[in-house]
Amino acid sequence: MKQLERYERQIRIDGWDQEKLFSATVFVAGVGAIGCEVAKNLAMMGVGRLMIADYDRVELSNLSRQLLFRDSDIGRGKAEAAAERLREINPHVEVEAFEGDIRELGEDTYRRADVLLSCLDNWASRRWYNSMAVYLGKPLVDGAMNGFYGNVQIVLPGRTACLECQSSLLIPREERAAECTLRKRRPQDLVDELKQHGLSITLEEAENLFKLNIKTVYDVKYFRPEKSDQEISEETLRLIDGLRASLVPRMPALQSVAATIAGIISTHTLQILHGGSLGAVPTSLIVYDGLNSRLTRVKIKRDPMCIVCGESEGEPIRLRFDTSRTVYELKEVVASKLGLPDPEILYISRRLDDSQTLESAGVRHGDVLYVSTSRLYEPLPIRVVGEAEDAASCG
Repeated sequence: MKQLERYERQIRIDGWDQEKLFSATVFVAGVGAIGCEVAKNLAMMGVGRLMIADYDRVELSNLSRQLLFRDSDIGRGKAEAAAERLREINPHVEVEAFEGDIRELGEDTYRRADVLLSCLDNWASRRWYNSMAVYLGKPLVDGAMNGFYGNVQIVLPGRTACLECQSSLLIPREERAAECTLRKRRPQDLVDELKQHGLSITLEEAENLFKLNIKTVYDVKYFRPEKSDQEISEETLRLIDGLRASLVPRMPALQSVAATIAGIISTHTLQILHGGSLGAVPTSLIVYDGLNSRLTRVKIKRDPMCIVCGESEGEPIRLRFDTSRTVYELKEVVASKLGLPDPEILYISRRLDDSQTLESAGVRHGDVLYVSTSRLYEPLPIRVVGEAEDAASCG
């Protein structure tokens, strides 16, 4: 009874069931500005188990909008620091922290959660997380912000549009272009691309970057040294940091907007956990305009041809492609049409070599191949059906 006294005011709400919260598990991916607020809200309201994940470390600039961190936390891993603070906020909540990339956690970790929350700051991870949610049939609530603006989308697998359904509209144009570009190129291509952004590097420097699998401007922006299995010289690290500083202007962020978006995410998470007793969750994209005090619902529909949640889910996507052409050429088609920039082609449990033709690998028209990519949890089945323009498009 004493523990219930903590939640006395919220228990007064019609339809509220504190026991459902006590028994619930929520996974929060990303504990930046929005993620900190969401995790704090759920902890205060008594969600029984929180699982939080982030690969980043606390920086001084985080402290203006990430309330779970203090000056003394600078340099610490965000997940552990946030978990420690959440346990202080509510010692009755079990908090499990994961340091690292969410894509490295096993499927069973996500199976333990009742709801998956996305507070991530990049589309590559958001696309993967979305595909995991759909694969497991778990509700996903995704939120993001930019300056005075933010948005929230709720994905109920099999019922509502998933993030991939709307990716051609929601992913920023520059990032969408990068997602539609195959990441296997020559070092000179990187030199030329950086020159278009007003940056100059030598061919030798580009070759060194290629050894780290940095082949595009996009790769420069999102490279993480701690994830590389290569030894990186101080000189190369300085080069990468200098390029990134020029290429990635920090996205503007406000604590007040983060709190608003986090409040929307938290409220709809409560609705999902209550199973209808607190009303139905919205199926529209919720867009917040802080400058004009405007909250808008934008109607979105499931794409029946979506590669993640479409009506033919699990069925191979038809790609028209002549088997006399090379695996590398097929990768280019996959990148441009499906927005998967790092595809590997699998056939009968074999990873096909870029230089060989499909014919020489034993592939015939009508055969099913699989595309492995960091953007999707499961390999994507494709069926090669002959050469002509296909309807699939990256937008």
